Amino acid sequence: MSVLLEAREVRRRYRGRLVLDVAEFRVARGESVCLMGPNGAGKSTLLRILNLVEDADAGEIRFAGARVDSGSRWARLRMAGVFQHPCLFRGSVADNVAYGLRMRRLPRNEISRRVESVLAAFGLASLANRDARELSGGQAQRVALARAVVVEPELLFLDEPAESLDPLASADFQDDLRRVIEYLNTAVVFVTHSLAEAAFADRLLLMADGEVRQSGPAAEVMRSPVDLFAARLLGFENLLPGRVSTLMDGGAVVELRQGPFRLYSERPAAGAVTACFRAGEVLLRPAERRGPHGRVNRFPATVKALEPTGSSWQVTLDCGFEIRARVSHPESLRLRLAPGTAVEAHVPPSAVHLVGRGASAATAADGSDVGDDAGAEAVSRA
Repeated sequence: MSVLLEAREVRRRYRGRLVLDVAEFRVARGESVCLMGPNGAGKSTLLRILNLVEDADAGEIRFAGARVDSGSRWARLRMAGVFQHPCLFRGSVADNVAYGLRMRRLPRNEISRRVESVLAAFGLASLANRDARELSGGQAQRVALARAVVVEPELLFLDEPAESLDPLASADFQDDLRRVIEYLNTAVVFVTHSLAEAAFADRLLLMADGEVRQSGPAAEVMRSPVDLFAARLLGFENLLPGRVSTLMDGGAVVELRQGPFRLYSERPAAGAVTACFRAGEVLLRPAERRGPHGRVNRFPATVKALEPTGSSWQVTLDCGFEIRARVSHPESLRLRLAPGTAVEAHVPPSAVHLVGRGASAATAADGSDVGDDAGAEAVSRA
């Protein structure tokens, strides 16, 4: 795929403080790229610069090979954007969707054809004559997306468009986003905090302090965070410090720092590491069905607490060390989960990702230090 938009050595300062320092960014024609990071990471600033809404203090932006800036109207007409709060104009839904086409001075019959087509595609046909100011939040955001798509942009920008929606409206909007990415030949750059939305992208960039900390194919980045900041951002709730004691079968045995426990990972590593795995990948089974003591990554556990998380429960477990699991409501009933319930926790080796705990990798997403203690003794080997 050929490169559509490219940025190099882009920097931006606000009130003397450097808030963005990106060496390189590019998006190809038809490609979808997701930006993720904590608040203040620089995601929206980068998006505004790429969208030619504001200029960088340094660096260059190229669109279709030509250098562009906020004054390049020809390039801006080939882009469109949807933001957190839809800015709908006074008038009907159809008028709002047609706005960009009128700005581009398309023939009236072409405008009508496109508006009818996109309203039908987004399930808005019945609302065509409704006053846009009377719409619900989810409907308004869907109209904003339809207004952006109808101009058939070569590049579409989305800045957390589902952030202010309720859970049901957000789920509907995610379906719309998936359709846009999968079925339109439009390059998309979007900012989100949602892992479900990030999974739609071809590539994923993780940002912090104005810089890109990790980038690559979305599925690969989600499986293999490069440090603990990335692991926490990508939803690895369980972070267990330890040290690799043995390499075997192409993987590694980790002696956990929280007592005489071992955890096997299918990924090779060496030295001080943090074993990372998601709560949703921990499997629970009744205590009476426990296997022989010492089976790989199977631990007798006691339920400490349960917390509802929408369609599931997050379960805090005491295995001699503390971990979190996530189970469905039917599964929690089948296991009769309650504080004090005895279960067996199984952590599949394929789910365990190992992160080296060097100085650069030991800062969590909230800024706390979760690295190895300086001068800590090596965990004794069994």
